[in-house]
Amino acid sequence: MKKTTPVKKMPNTNRHFPEALRELMAERRISYRRLATRTKLSAGYLNHLACGSRPVPSDAVIRNIARALRVKPEHFFEYRQRGLLNKLDRSPELADKLYDYLVADKPMPRDLRKALDSARKK
Repeated sequence: MKKTTPVKKMPNTNRHFPEALRELMAERRISYRRLATRTKLSAGYLNHLACGSRPVPSDAVIRNIARALRVKPEHFFEYRQRGLLNKLDRSPELADKLYDYLVADKPMPRDLRKALDSARKK
């Protein structure tokens, strides 16, 4: 039975995918070839992703890379961003409310402000 390395607890990054990928590879001291072997992706493709000359990959590819680098997919900003966009796409009412408070600068109700403040403290 294949032994799996546990996912390392590490804070999420706010860096864009190419830079986050390069940083993780450097921290883990892993080459493009080794990452290619672990992910079944080509080393050339991984290099393009790390250099930013290819678009951010799909969520499935991000999950694959994250597993190989022993982090959660949520480590990558774009993965979290897509998840948020998917939730907002399924809830137009929530998207409208958030737009009002975050973009249109309307005053935020106390209960929502309190919930956001307590979530930030965790």
